[in-house]
Amino acid sequence: MRLKAIVAVVLAALVFVPGPVAVAAPPSPARAACTTLPSTLPAPGALPAVTELPDPFKFWDGTRMTSPDEWSCRRAQLSELAQYYEYGHLPAAPTSVTGVRNGNTLTVTVQANGRTASFNATLRLPSGNGPFPAIIMLNPLAASATSRGYAEVSIDPNSIAADSTSKTGAFWTLHNGSNVDTGVLMAWAWGVHRTLDALRAVPQIDTSRVGVSGYSRYGKAAVVAGAFDQRIALTVPGSSGTAGMGNYRFFFAQGGNNETLDDILGAAYWFTPRFSSFRGQANRLPFDQNSVAALIAPRLLLTTSGTEGSDIRTNPQGTSLTYRGAKMVYQYLGAPDRIGVNYRPGGHQLDLNDYNAIMDFADKYLRGLPVSRTFDNVPYPNSTAAIPWTIPSGGPQEPPPPPPATSCRVAYDTTTWNTGFTANIAITNTGTSAVNGWRLQFSLPSGQVIIGGWGATYSPASGPVTATNVSYTGTIAPGGKVTVGFQATHTGTTAEPSSFTLNNNPCATA
Repeated sequence: MRLKAIVAVVLAALVFVPGPVAVAAPPSPARAACTTLPSTLPAPGALPAVTELPDPFKFWDGTRMTSPDEWSCRRAQLSELAQYYEYGHLPAAPTSVTGVRNGNTLTVTVQANGRTASFNATLRLPSGNGPFPAIIMLNPLAASATSRGYAEVSIDPNSIAADSTSKTGAFWTLHNGSNVDTGVLMAWAWGVHRTLDALRAVPQIDTSRVGVSGYSRYGKAAVVAGAFDQRIALTVPGSSGTAGMGNYRFFFAQGGNNETLDDILGAAYWFTPRFSSFRGQANRLPFDQNSVAALIAPRLLLTTSGTEGSDIRTNPQGTSLTYRGAKMVYQYLGAPDRIGVNYRPGGHQLDLNDYNAIMDFADKYLRGLPVSRTFDNVPYPNSTAAIPWTIPSGGPQEPPPPPPATSCRVAYDTTTWNTGFTANIAITNTGTSAVNGWRLQFSLPSGQVIIGGWGATYSPASGPVTATNVSYTGTIAPGGKVTVGFQATHTGTTAEPSSFTLNNNPCATA
């Protein structure tokens, strides 16, 4: 091998201990102690029967959320319930992950439990220098994402875990015999997570803007991948049905076309062995897929589905209830536009209608590009029988009237790098009366997209943004100051907003 080629391969290799990158935030004044699950969860037959979609806002002890600040606590409960009863547990982060690129092939090598296993991903990059947003694909889209400016990262799920009871593939090489209760859907999700780890070896890819897509059974896996790794910016399940964006309680097809929990257990190896105990008693699940989808909130989620033919078996009308139930969590967290759905005529397929919806949704929220279409075209009615509960009071979905205008000054400071930046925003009350509750409005330049924040809720993530105080930043005394901020990606410009208004009153800038 020529020296130049050897150097290129060596430079393309990274070894690191994987883990999500977190943005520091002040402590939340949520409930004094996060309610915990029992040390031993009940057997399925001992759980109460619940005919409606279980309330995602209700803690295990029966109390309901009273503030969006409590979502992290409730999310932890739902995450454990879904792993324990349905998908099996995601193993702890591996010892290391290595990504080595050779042309269009990225070899992902994982070390865990004193063992080593590898699988390959195929890379396709757009023209230009990047770094580009990317989509990890469990199966192909109907057209090329590179033509729309996205890197494609294709993986073969069967090289990670065979779609059978054989327990072969990279996941089982590492974890077979280690007493894991993991099903194949979670194993495939694990493969997506490890691919994301290895993409740090590819400087042309912006790892803060990576999504996952999948169709049919791989759509189910895409939901699981997005639900259990908060680094994934965009989750796109297509025609995923039962165990994906369908639900286990409400079906609408006639003539035996419904795919129920009992039917899906024909592939019981997709799940933890414990899940089979719900055969004939799906209404004892202490959650449903609306809560699994809500684990993705407030990150981006778009589901696509046909309304006819063989896609009827994926329960498109039931999927609309899952979507509506999950969207209520997004609303409560102040991000109602970051979840979407696209229905199209046709059967069980992934076609250009789906492709265009996926690319437009990604363009709008990952790249901050102007998109005219909407992503809430639901052709089915809502059902109070399925969703009798409501969004708790106190969330951003019911913003109080803004207090009277006040005098203000804003200092906006950034720390930038090639694909992103953090912004610290200092808001000073220059008036003579205290500010009790505020909304700061400003417009991000094109190409900037917020991916996380502290001290306030931010909606939408791009364009004209409203930052609304959280409980511990809501009061600004005369002459006082609060500092909030966010992390964002950019496509080349880190310019600052040109102006700021606080409760509709223009602020001076420092």
